[in-house]
Amino acid sequence: MTAPISTSDASSVAEKVAAQKAAAQKAAVDRAALDKIGDATAAPESKPVISADFNMFLKLLTSQIQNQNPLSPMDTAQFTNQLVQFAQTEQSIQQNSTLKTILAKLTSQELAQASSYIGREARFDTQVAGLTADKPANWSYQYSQMPATLLAEIKDSRGSVMKTMALSPATKGKIVWDGTSALGSKATEGNYTLSLVAKDVNGATINGAITAAGTITSAMMLDGRAIVTVNGANYPLDALLSIDNAGAANIMA
Repeated sequence: MTAPISTSDASSVAEKVAAQKAAAQKAAVDRAALDKIGDATAAPESKPVISADFNMFLKLLTSQIQNQNPLSPMDTAQFTNQLVQFAQTEQSIQQNSTLKTILAKLTSQELAQASSYIGREARFDTQVAGLTADKPANWSYQYSQMPATLLAEIKDSRGSVMKTMALSPATKGKIVWDGTSALGSKATEGNYTLSLVAKDVNGATINGAITAAGTITSAMMLDGRAIVTVNGANYPLDALLSIDNAGAANIMA
C-alpha cells in the first residue's frame, strides 16, 4: 500500500513546483532578451550594438542555462547555435568593415596614379576623341602593312559625317582635327569618332588599330573608377594604352 503524503512533504513538493515555475518564467524572459539581440544582429546599422552587447549576450545565455526549467531543459544545440550565429554575424560585420577600408585605400592609390599622368601625352583604346574650342581632336592609327589607299571619316555623337578625307598611305600616323567640317563650318565642342578604311593593292581591306590621343588635363573618381580627362572627353584609367614621349608625324585634318 502506498504511504499517504504528509503535510511537510506536500509543502516541500509545492515549494519545488513553485521554484521550477519561477525558473521557467525567468528562462522565458531570458530567451526573449536573446531573441531581441538576435534581431539586432540582422540590422545593417547595428554594428555598435553587437560590439557593445556581446558580453551581455554571454551573460544572458549563462543565466538562461543556470535558471532553465529542470523539467524542460534548454536544448544544448539551440543555445550553441545562438552563440555561433551571434559570433558569425559579428565576424561578418568586421570583415565588411575591413573590406571597406581596403577598398578606400585602393581607390586613393588609383586616383593618385591617375593624377600622376596629368600633363602627359597619352593614348587610349577608343576611336572617340574630344574636341574643344581651343584644342583639336587627336587620334593615332597603326597598320601592320603599308596600305595602298587610306580613307578617313569623322562623325559626331549622333553619327553624322562631319568630314571625309583621303590620307597619304602610311603604316602609322596621327590625325589632328580642329573641328572644320567638309562645308568649312566649325563643329561644336564634344566627342567625335574616327573611322579609317585601308586597302591593299588588290583592294582587300587591311585591319588596323585606332586610338584616341591627347594630353591628360585632370583626374577624378566616378562610380568607383579612376577617370582621366582629355579635351573634355573622359576615359577610364583601364582604357589607357600608353604614355607617349615621342609621337609620329601629325596629319592636319
